[in-house]
Amino acid sequence: MDPLTASLMAIGSGSAAGLRPYFTVLALGIAGLAIPDSAPEMIASAARQIPASIANPWVLAICAVLAIGEAGLDKIPFLNLSMESVSVWLRPVFGALVGLGLGANSGAEVAVLTGLLGAGSALSVSLGKSSVTAATNAVPEPITQWMRSLIEDLGALVLVAAAVLVPVLAAVLGLVAIAIGFFLYRIFRKAYRSMKRKFSSVKQDQAAARAAREAQLPTGQKATVLQSLQRIASGTGPGHQDPPRKRS
Repeated sequence: MDPLTASLMAIGSGSAAGLRPYFTVLALGIAGLAIPDSAPEMIASAARQIPASIANPWVLAICAVLAIGEAGLDKIPFLNLSMESVSVWLRPVFGALVGLGLGANSGAEVAVLTGLLGAGSALSVSLGKSSVTAATNAVPEPITQWMRSLIEDLGALVLVAAAVLVPVLAAVLGLVAIAIGFFLYRIFRKAYRSMKRKFSSVKQDQAAARAAREAQLPTGQKATVLQSLQRIASGTGPGHQDPPRKRS
C-alpha cells in the first residue's frame, strides 16, 4: 500500500471529520464498498486504503443515523452550542481513528503518522467550527445558523470526495481548512478575552460606585462623590474603624 496516499487522505478526511465526523466515516465506508478494482489506479489505490472496519455495514448504518441527527441538530440555535461542548473534542478522536485505519495497511509506523495527521487536522478545524457556531448564536435570526451549517455540510462533502478521488487536492484543501480553523479560533479567543475584561471592568466600576454611595460623613449626612472617593482612598470608608481616642 502507498504510505503517501494514506497520509494525503488522512489530512483531507481528518479535516472533514473536524466538520462532520459521522458523515466522514459513512462516506469513506461507502466509497470503499462502491469503488471497484477496475477503477482508475489513483482512485482504486485510495479505495484500497479504506479499511474493512469502516466499510462494515453495521458501522455504516450507525454512522448514517448519527450523521443525519448531527446535521439536523447543528442547525438549531443554542441547541447546537450545547452539542459543541462535547463534539469539539469528539471530532479529533474520529479524525485519529480514521487516520489510523487509512494507514493500517501500510505498517504500524505509517498508521501512527496518519493517526496523528487525522487527529491534528480534525482538532484545528473542530476548534474553528465551534468558534463560528458560538459566534453565530449571538445573531437572533436562524438563517445565519442554517447558512453556516450548510456550508459545513458542503465542506465536509468536498473534502471526503477529494480524499477518495484526488488525495493531493484533499491534502491541499485540508491544509487550507486547518489554517482557516486555527485563524477563526484565535479571533474568537481574542474577542472572548476582550469581552471578559470589559465585563470585569464594568463590574469593578459598579462596585466602586456602590462603595462611594455608601460612604458617609461623620455627621451621618451623605457625602458628595468627591468626598466619598477621598474617604475610600484614605481608608475611612465603610467598615473602617477609627482608633479609640485617648482620654485626657
